[in-house]
Amino acid sequence: MKLREAAPADAARLDALLTKLIHYESQYDPNLKRSYVVADNYRDRIGMEGHKLLLIEDDGEIAAFLYGFLYEIPDMFAKPMIAILDALYVEEAYRRKGCAAQLISAFKAFAAESSACRIELKVLSCNEAALRLYEKLSFKETKKYMTMDLWEH
Repeated sequence: MKLREAAPADAARLDALLTKLIHYESQYDPNLKRSYVVADNYRDRIGMEGHKLLLIEDDGEIAAFLYGFLYEIPDMFAKPMIAILDALYVEEAYRRKGCAAQLISAFKAFAAESSACRIELKVLSCNEAALRLYEKLSFKETKKYMTMDLWEH
């Protein structure tokens, strides 16, 4: 398996994996549509300054990917650069084989080189597998992100 940065030719496959991530997370969030299909989400972000799209490839197939970006709020923070880990997905056959740790390690290096003070992410509170993974990789809860549904499901 090989870790590499995404190339423009990977965009459609990464969109398909993001679709799989959304479908997976729909079991935890009834507001996510299982029928939704991502199209042209990553095409323009590949290679964009301040954005990082990483993937792990195995025999030409994308086994896992991570997308993150830099976010700066100069007036509010002493160290204003934050790295946002926006999406992480590992194909089921490759889970528990170190792919997520490898991707996060590479993103951490990107964030540090960019003078980010931290990496932040959102994870659904009932996604226990993801919570265990992030805690194992030294993420800790510092805020609660809360929602209030305004519709019946």
